[in-house]
Amino acid sequence: MPKGAWPLMPVTVRWLLRQSELHLATAGSPDDLSGEIDFVVTTELADPAQWLSGGELVLTTGIGLLDRTGGVAGRDGCDAYVQRLVDRGIVALGFGVGLTFDDVPQDLTDAASAAGLPLIVVPRPTPFVAIARAVADRSAELQYRSQELAARAQPKMTRAAVSGGAVAVLKELATACDGAALLLDDDGRVTQSAPAGISPAVMRAVGEQVRGHRTSSAVAIDAETAIVTQPIRVAGRTYGHLAVASRHEPRPTDHVLIGHANSLLALDFDKPHRLDALAGRVNIAVFTLLLGDEPDGAQVQTLAVDAADGDGRVRVLVCRDLGANAERVADRLVARLAELRRPAFGVARPGGDVAVLLRGTDDEKSIADLLSALPRSTRRHLRAGVSASVPLTGVADAYRDAITIAGAALRGGPVADRTSAAGASLVATTGGRQALDGLSRLLVDPLVAYDTAHGTALTESLQSYLENHGQWETAAADLGVHRHTLRARIAKVESELDIDLGSARVRAELLLALLIRQ
Repeated sequence: MPKGAWPLMPVTVRWLLRQSELHLATAGSPDDLSGEIDFVVTTELADPAQWLSGGELVLTTGIGLLDRTGGVAGRDGCDAYVQRLVDRGIVALGFGVGLTFDDVPQDLTDAASAAGLPLIVVPRPTPFVAIARAVADRSAELQYRSQELAARAQPKMTRAAVSGGAVAVLKELATACDGAALLLDDDGRVTQSAPAGISPAVMRAVGEQVRGHRTSSAVAIDAETAIVTQPIRVAGRTYGHLAVASRHEPRPTDHVLIGHANSLLALDFDKPHRLDALAGRVNIAVFTLLLGDEPDGAQVQTLAVDAADGDGRVRVLVCRDLGANAERVADRLVARLAELRRPAFGVARPGGDVAVLLRGTDDEKSIADLLSALPRSTRRHLRAGVSASVPLTGVADAYRDAITIAGAALRGGPVADRTSAAGASLVATTGGRQALDGLSRLLVDPLVAYDTAHGTALTESLQSYLENHGQWETAAADLGVHRHTLRARIAKVESELDIDLGSARVRAELLLALLIRQ
């Protein structure tokens, strides 16, 4: 038995007799005390069989054994009474003494012994309800333990599937169900089993059941063996059959565990099929490139479909300013995605950038967890930006957006998104920077030169004025000067640059030209 498990013995007649606080005993010498008690019924009917379903412990004080005159039924009457109960499938008969009878009638003892029915003597101080409660409490305890055992067994089977494949799953299933686990092909031939040494008779019985139920689950129970079989199917494709054979009827938790094992085996069987299909799509795309053709866009998109979220949407993450470390960073991010059991799409790009394909639902926390795979020294220097969520058809545009957003991000700061790029994207792009650099040389450099030559602060004053939307009081307060001083400085700027700051376009271009120098 595995460490941490326990024997889940059913509530048997033998177990009940061992409960010393009930002071129970047997009358006669019953041969078999292993019957499993499903329920406890108290009845004084002369013929209670029609109210029973089998598996019960029947408790009585013997009133049903009295005839109409109050006389005690003889051997024939006791034989008939016992036989009706046996035919109905009860497990045992409990007889309370000290009320109707001082002792168990000998004729009843003899009748029970002849029929092989355990006869339990219940002393006067022991109430019937105490027996019913003991059985009910034990049943509840066993059910709880069984569920707990199933909860422990499921992760064991999952780990076994990852590390040991089908054989390991069968071993764990056999242990958890206290039986034998078998894997069969579609023709009912056993291909793998656990534990070793399963009898040929059991294998034949399991094979016959599979051949009789190829497309559905089935349960067969005979005097010695209970067999449960299930087809292993994925998307209409049958990979074989799973079976469990045991000496006890399948418990509810057994069915749960068998279903869990079936799912694990289905994934294990279907994995090579899915990998082959993916490899086939990759080969087609590669061969198309080798032939000098442009690959079909829809065909390429199917290769990345597993990277998308449930709605088929993705985001593109771009990390910039990595230089010669780009390849190493791409490798680390791809390895981190693999650790997270995620499809890994990451590549170093020209210029020292790295692009990574994410799920559309990946949030700031998920992205931070991904980037945590990078050394701290690398994270301190890179700028990272992530696009909005887009369908796979929009990956190229999302990549370009992410480049722009990353360019606006703070070096070593949090990952920027499209909201972070507002007001800085033009400065962040290469083309934008080139245009603004030229504008800065035309408009800002002369102002900086004037400040250097005359010890003034025209450049600083202009920027404060523009960033405060021409609000004299606010801009002057930021600079720590009087508003009249600021007005004089701005007038000097207009004079030196020969511009009119009353024009919104002039103000916008000047602000961008100033920002590019930061």
